[in-house]
Amino acid sequence: MSKKYSIFITALFCLFLFGFGIAHFLVPDRKFSEQENTNLTLFQPPTWDTVRSGEFMEKFEKYFNDQFPLRDQWVQMKAYSERALGKQENNKVYFGTDGGQTLFAHFTAISQEDLAQRVGFVNKLADNVEVPVYFSLVPDKSYVRADLLPENAPNVDDGSTIQRAAALCGENVGFIDLRETLAGDNSFYRTDHHWTTMGAYKGYLGLMWGMGDSGGIYDYPPALCSDQFYGTTYSSSGAGWVEPDSIYTIIPEGGTKGNVTVTRYPEGAPIEGGLYYPEKLEVKDKYAYFLGGNQPLCIIKNPDAANGKLLVVRDSYSDSLAPFLAEEFQEVHLFDLRYNNMSLKQYVADNEIDQVLVLYSGSNFNTDANLFKLGL
Repeated sequence: MSKKYSIFITALFCLFLFGFGIAHFLVPDRKFSEQENTNLTLFQPPTWDTVRSGEFMEKFEKYFNDQFPLRDQWVQMKAYSERALGKQENNKVYFGTDGGQTLFAHFTAISQEDLAQRVGFVNKLADNVEVPVYFSLVPDKSYVRADLLPENAPNVDDGSTIQRAAALCGENVGFIDLRETLAGDNSFYRTDHHWTTMGAYKGYLGLMWGMGDSGGIYDYPPALCSDQFYGTTYSSSGAGWVEPDSIYTIIPEGGTKGNVTVTRYPEGAPIEGGLYYPEKLEVKDKYAYFLGGNQPLCIIKNPDAANGKLLVVRDSYSDSLAPFLAEEFQEVHLFDLRYNNMSLKQYVADNEIDQVLVLYSGSNFNTDANLFKLGL
């Protein structure tokens, strides 16, 4: 190696190292990554206590990673490199055996003690109210589409979380098992962790059966809303080769009879809403097309429905499920513990709720820090 070439390589390395370091501090920090649909870590000045405890360096490392220049492009380049080397995952996302078109986020099971505590909050809710309480966990895509997982993938849903949760339910809780209900290749988006509209429809049939009602059969032709949906699993994976998903609806806006009304409470005060938000199809987070995205409370009314009032303690899976529930219940109250501190016991009494459904994806139930509010 000649001296000039050595100098060139050294200069190039220094330019790369210091250039990106300087760019990191010159480029304004981003609060939100639309690509990953997540909040990014912002810089927090050090204090004596955070430096001494090591908390500052821990947060600074996360800040540096989140705000690294061209972060999205580096994540994608890493995914291509991993795949070229024959690896079957990147950034805690598995590439499916269908040419990497189906993506699986890691699923982490929790201990028996932690699960027992979480189910215990559901049991406490059932003991606190005078109406039937049902509980269901949506299985992870890695359980339903295990046939597409890479061989020996360790961080997947084997069904044991749902099985253990069912056994921990008290006598006042009716557990509804959706594992077999969601079988098939059309229940989950390939690029996202959510169930598809067809998956939500299957879930609706299973839930209605579990609550003692057969539910309606809707054979309307699905309406295509978007064929350019890339979900959050895709955003984390960097898998730029994956084809987009399509979003469909089955129940029309206003319900099948046009008499469904929606009231949203995004900041406490009621505002008129709808089942669908077409403007959300123009942004990255297209799943927010259903009900407009996360909110503390949403009430859907259908005066011609056969059943009374249902309270759903929800996560985002309930958003695409809600149009089907609105066909069956005169009122559907969607209550999100993450943004709502009202007492559920008091809410059930004040609103004359007839039935309560606690519905979470298995992954969200394992990680939500707000489940203790169920017993308030």
